[in-house]
Amino acid sequence: MVVIQRGFAALVWTACLPIFNAPYRLRVQIVRWPFSGNASNCRLRSGQACPQRVGKNVLPRNLIIVNQSCASLLITALFMLVLENSLATANDQIFCVTTKIFVGEESDPVSEHQILFDQGLVYDVPLIDRRFVTIFDPAQKRVTLLDRETQVQTSVSTEDLIKITAQARAAVVNDEQKKKLGIEAEVKKIDQGAAYAIQFANLEYRTTTQRPASPKIAAEYAIFVDLASRLNLVRRLGPPPFGRMSLHQKIAANGELPLELTLTITGSKQTEQYRSTHSVGEVADSERQMINEVRGCLALYRPVELKAFPK
Repeated sequence: MVVIQRGFAALVWTACLPIFNAPYRLRVQIVRWPFSGNASNCRLRSGQACPQRVGKNVLPRNLIIVNQSCASLLITALFMLVLENSLATANDQIFCVTTKIFVGEESDPVSEHQILFDQGLVYDVPLIDRRFVTIFDPAQKRVTLLDRETQVQTSVSTEDLIKITAQARAAVVNDEQKKKLGIEAEVKKIDQGAAYAIQFANLEYRTTTQRPASPKIAAEYAIFVDLASRLNLVRRLGPPPFGRMSLHQKIAANGELPLELTLTITGSKQTEQYRSTHSVGEVADSERQMINEVRGCLALYRPVELKAFPK
């Protein structure tokens, strides 16, 4: 949850997803989420703002999908093919991406994550608020979340994440709604081609890029960002994921990773800005110990359903 000193309403996306009992039913709505509180108490997960849900619906009605549409099925099939092809060439990489998130021009990060890539598995380990750890296993088509405080774990299949995102896209048929959610937003080159930007509703992402030693690193990182964005959609965390997914897909297609990414949220009375920095390195002995600790938690923590997992 990101908490900021002065509140304002920002359009964000939430989905009520009963995937536990009926995996292919989805209720989608757009709501207004005011940010309030103090920045020193904020918590960010995977670089996404996570405000608490309050406010009123701004859509005229809820959109219900009972069965998958042909469009969502096609999107799902295409993404699964791309994912499997990417894994075939990228799953031998061992590296670490350290991300730090800052509010405005503050010099101290409010969130820091070690994202550890180890031969196809990805461990998202927070270093400041250490409660929640996420393990992405694209080869086994599974994402697992660990809660160190309550010592429980839950899993969701990547197939469900992909299908739900496809359904969410298909549910929004109004052009104005698509614009607000960033579904059709375009990535543009800025600063004479040295950076990229995407804008929708009152949000704008801008990022500079870096080229890793191997294009496989960029491919693996892009898969991680895509699945993390879909997971946030399922868990109703953060802004609409579609624009950021498009931005990272564009970057990965050029064999690059983000270097410094900025999210600007413009309100009627004020503007808030968040920066995230990304540095690529090797997996050191200390990070290898982190991986071993997470594996131990996987063996010990009690499994629960996703709807019962803490937020």
